[in-house]
Amino acid sequence: MTQIEITGVSGVTLPYNIYACDVYGNQCVLLASVNVSVPPAISIVLPTEFNSAPAVGIKIIDSLGCEKFGIIYCDAKGKIYQDGEIFIFMDANIYIFENQ
Repeated sequence: MTQIEITGVSGVTLPYNIYACDVYGNQCVLLASVNVSVPPAISIVLPTEFNSAPAVGIKIIDSLGCEKFGIIYCDAKGKIYQDGEIFIFMDANIYIFENQ
């Protein structure tokens, strides 16, 4: 069982949906519909089809149709920025937010 934790999201309009996808943004599976601000953190268990995946795409689509996408390498934790860049840190948290 693979779990991700999202500790912050900005640049999206509530409510929004979070999807797990392949690294190309295809084969997406709805993980959660979020109607409250993050933080507090939300933990999401990935579907079993992602258990052996070396990487997973996380897609967020908000109520205005704006889409954010980033790739998470399953051995690493980091921060996903709007431009899709991921910065790897040792704190094991994933942050999704928009560059200003």
